Amino acid sequence: MIVPILLALADPGTLRIVTRQGETSIPISVEHGVAVAAPLLAGPLDLAVVVDGSRATVVLRGIGFIFAIGTPYVRTGDRVCQLASESYVARDTLFLPLTWVADCVPRVFGVRFRWDPTNNRLTETATPTPAAGTAAALPRPSSPVPVVHAGSPPALPPPNPLTGLRLRHGIVIDPGHGGRDPGNPGRYFPKGMTEKDVNLMIARLLRAELQRRGITASVTRASDTLIDLHDRAGYCKEDCDLFVSIHVNSMPAGRHSGGASGVETYFLSDAKTEDQRRVAEMENDAIRFETAGAQQAEGDLGHILKDLQQNEYLRESARLAELVQQRVAAVHPGGDRGVQQAAFFVLSSARRPAVLVETGFSTNRGDGEFLASALGQRRIANAIADGVVAYLLEFERRTAGTGSGR
Repeated sequence: MIVPILLALADPGTLRIVTRQGETSIPISVEHGVAVAAPLLAGPLDLAVVVDGSRATVVLRGIGFIFAIGTPYVRTGDRVCQLASESYVARDTLFLPLTWVADCVPRVFGVRFRWDPTNNRLTETATPTPAAGTAAALPRPSSPVPVVHAGSPPALPPPNPLTGLRLRHGIVIDPGHGGRDPGNPGRYFPKGMTEKDVNLMIARLLRAELQRRGITASVTRASDTLIDLHDRAGYCKEDCDLFVSIHVNSMPAGRHSGGASGVETYFLSDAKTEDQRRVAEMENDAIRFETAGAQQAEGDLGHILKDLQQNEYLRESARLAELVQQRVAAVHPGGDRGVQQAAFFVLSSARRPAVLVETGFSTNRGDGEFLASALGQRRIANAIADGVVAYLLEFERRTAGTGSGR
């Protein structure tokens, strides 16, 4: 998946395209996000466009890009590009997000296309070879103008028999705490076991289960080590689709502290309830184990939250949280506490859909025994994997038009 970029446009009203035929200036539309009309790209880039219902196939220099109209995604071969806004059709004209030109095209074609954000300019060099892993070359269109009609997109890879997924996906799993940060002590865990240990055991099982299903999975820590909160989501880079952080909940000491039980799944947003704020403060407190420099890098919590409404992954994170929560709650003896939202430092630097799973309460006898058991840990790991696969299937259906995904 390709990371969308924040465009710092010198002239937000004009896109410049430079090819061997010269330089062309194209107006930019901000009607529904920053976009350009596909017909205006036809001349300088020699595009052909095939619109078929909710899909549009754009052929550029022999490479096909399949847009899911109305969503911020485009696929080419086995690569899916995340865009900053949606493609759309207005007045019988297809509009393509500017980030397709500025980010996706240069990444797919490598050095053949170069984007200059200072001058808002795309320059084509003489190098003809696209980057590795892109779609096989398509026949060059016979006409330089867009052709709009129904047609069949390039064939998709066969579905994985275990999951129904057709594309490659990468997941980063984050076992919370570690090293000198034990997490919560675990009132009903066996002697010597703390939250950090349970998190790591579930994360290892989740990694193995995802790998068994053909999904690339890695962990932020494979042993009892401490990783700064702000650095954890950084492991989820260009070849990563999702970030999942694993934790164990607890209640403060008191007469009723053992009554709370069950699983809840969080995505990053401003907390709405006192309990959501309590959980975020408990997990964010791990920053005290970090170096002074790392603590400073976290910044003020209000600063982290101020632009959440512009986070292109907020809706996707909420949907991932919903699917994971459904699956885990179905196997958890403590019950379903629902999808929650709060300001977690560990999720604040994620550049992908990201969730944090509170797998149960160590202060509840039933939850604690379940989380400490090998059977309980495996059931939670398998259920999280089920939720991840369900999300990825939905993602492929939206972006690649695979029907049922099977």
